[in-house]
Amino acid sequence: MDIKMEKLKNFEYQHVELMDSHWKTQRTELIETYLKIENDDLLHYFRQLADIPDDSDGLVGWYGNDASTFGQKLGAFAKLYLVTKDERVRKKAYALADGWGECAAASDKVIDVNGTYVYDKLMGGFLDMIEYLDYEPARGYILRLTQSAAKRFHREVGRDGLQTMGEDMIEWYTLPEQLYRAWMLTGEELYLTFAKEWDYPYFWEKLNNHDFTVGPRHAYSHINSLSSAASAYLVTKEERYLSAMKIAYEEVLSHHTFATGGYGPAECLFPDEEGYLGDSLKANWDEDKLHETYRNFGDSIRARDDKWGSCEVSCCSWAVFKLCNYLLTITGEAKYGDWAEKLLYNGCGGQPPVTVEGKIMYYADYFINGGFKSVEDGRMHPNGCSFEWQCCTGTYPQDVAEYANMLYYRDESGLYVSQYLASSVEFEAAGGKYVLENSSFYPKEKTLRFRLHADKAGEFAIRFRVPSWACGENNVRINGVLIKAAAVPDTWLTLEREWKDGDEVEIQYEFVLRFQPVDRYAPQIAALVYGPIVLVCDKMTLFSGDVKHPEEWIHPVQKDGYSFAFRTEPGHVQPYGHLTREFYPYYEVPQMEWYYMYNRIQES
Repeated sequence: MDIKMEKLKNFEYQHVELMDSHWKTQRTELIETYLKIENDDLLHYFRQLADIPDDSDGLVGWYGNDASTFGQKLGAFAKLYLVTKDERVRKKAYALADGWGECAAASDKVIDVNGTYVYDKLMGGFLDMIEYLDYEPARGYILRLTQSAAKRFHREVGRDGLQTMGEDMIEWYTLPEQLYRAWMLTGEELYLTFAKEWDYPYFWEKLNNHDFTVGPRHAYSHINSLSSAASAYLVTKEERYLSAMKIAYEEVLSHHTFATGGYGPAECLFPDEEGYLGDSLKANWDEDKLHETYRNFGDSIRARDDKWGSCEVSCCSWAVFKLCNYLLTITGEAKYGDWAEKLLYNGCGGQPPVTVEGKIMYYADYFINGGFKSVEDGRMHPNGCSFEWQCCTGTYPQDVAEYANMLYYRDESGLYVSQYLASSVEFEAAGGKYVLENSSFYPKEKTLRFRLHADKAGEFAIRFRVPSWACGENNVRINGVLIKAAAVPDTWLTLEREWKDGDEVEIQYEFVLRFQPVDRYAPQIAALVYGPIVLVCDKMTLFSGDVKHPEEWIHPVQKDGYSFAFRTEPGHVQPYGHLTREFYPYYEVPQMEWYYMYNRIQES
């Protein structure tokens, strides 16, 4: 990769340690659950293809159909080993990769059976094995896979991204990311040639023309396709790829996301109708929407009260984490950490653990008539399999591996702090070795506390991302002394000085209560947000009050089990003026407990 194309570098899953927190617990629980999956069960499908004797039953559900997420799990193991140095994880990754290689050596069916969806996942997993674990056999694996794909994949597939389920050529527009990446790692021309065949000009050119009338498209994979644009930019240096990413980021974040950063109700992005976010939340209280249907990304008709949720949590989070990382490293601009922050706390950071049976919270529900977190999914896949071990069980381990990779960045001038999970990072600057430790329990406590450990004094910069919501009085102290430092939202707060061992930095970004309307077409439907945290209500309610100043009628209270909570004054619950309502953080809501994220509000 041409380093000059990137203004910042991340730490590539190394030198960063998570401290005790909700997010480290998520990672620990996931690793222990995934280590319990028998290797034989994960390899069962491939051994069947290769006619290799196998006594295992394999995994049920989605994975059991075609092992579609094998590559994602493999890549996650590679990254999780780097961030934890857990030898059990490395051994599992090697054993699975070796096992797949044995199957591929025994039968070409293992190579030739894969459509675009599975091929993309296999390529990503094996590239992670090469890049992060120096697993050399994978170079041969990806070459064979690509030689087969280049011969088999038909080019007549519709290039507008509108697809029907069941095709072997689904989500083909995510292919370039891995193919450009393969070329950067190996120099093999086949990857570069094949990558260019799968560029997505329909979508990217529309974005560059600020034309967002692309019709309903699959939400996750279209945001994920922007990572393909990023890889194309890094290879070709053509500005049109980067421009499309920037425009998409601003458009989707401004007009197509909920307060959580989640997007794609019923997995639908860029629908034909305006105001679809607000409409997607309406239920039986709105008679105009009782029987209304809409066209989904697969060109199918869906009822608004079907079993599709408001956001496909794990997959959508992973697509955004990747996009933000690309934009941060390429541009160096602080604002590109904003979307990742939303989902870090309120997206995948708020979901319950995966079960040993492969059940996961597929969707988050933000409906006005309420929702609850559940790993149960009542749908059936068109091929008849259930939804155990489905796509989100491939992206969720990628999410939790990414936690450690999205916190810190660096360049020649020093260190950048983008996200604020309790953690530490080892880095070099000004000829010395340093460790910066974030010992705060942010966001449970609002003061960020950093301590520097140094082997020598050195002059360099430490830059802290100022969140978009931090519009109040932001205080900064170095070694207890209040300093004058510009803390402007969506920029880097730069502290440049001679740093010494034991130096301490305290930052207080002002947490302010605010109502965030679901979209500009439904200003009366809003979620309550506190700093970076989305709050949920304990009951479905029609509120009345000053929407611009909720702090005047919603006040902090203590509530067992939650880091912070709020309660309304009497007089704001309609039509019963004596009642009150409570709010608490969405990410702390346990499974199967009803919550109400979006409520109706009328100005008092």
